[in-house]
Amino acid sequence: MSVCIVYHSETGNTKKVAEYVAKATGATLIPVRDCAGYNKITMYLLGIPRARAGDKATIEPPMIDVSTFDLVVIGSPVWAWKPTPAANAAIAALSGCEGKKGIVFATSGGMPKDTLPVMKSALEGKGVKVNGSFHFSIKELGDEKKLKEFVDAIRSAQGKT
Repeated sequence: MSVCIVYHSETGNTKKVAEYVAKATGATLIPVRDCAGYNKITMYLLGIPRARAGDKATIEPPMIDVSTFDLVVIGSPVWAWKPTPAANAAIAALSGCEGKKGIVFATSGGMPKDTLPVMKSALEGKGVKVNGSFHFSIKELGDEKKLKEFVDAIRSAQGKT
């Protein structure tokens, strides 16, 4: 079973988790870049209100075909307890995902609050059956036990133990 990890990362934390999991599972990484080109100030002043509103960013790549994958993993930072506009756009940009399995994950400095349910609902709206969700606080980014649980969930979805 082939796996892709579609993720947006502004500060590198979500990328760190995505790369760790991809290395452990053989997943294909699909990084998504927000074309807004935020810096630390504009991320807070412009990006967070857009996340709170559920907006979608202009992203690169603009379309993401996952038809050749069996499992779709989506990752996002948490901004104002919501997925980033780039993560919202990435889910909207997915094609070929009907009937696939999915897992969502988020990284944050605190709690994810609505982030994972919002991502799960959006993915399910695209026809993906979401089998799990994971959150990593900054303190948990290097937590081998928690990372292993995430890897094990992907392997389980792949039919591997």
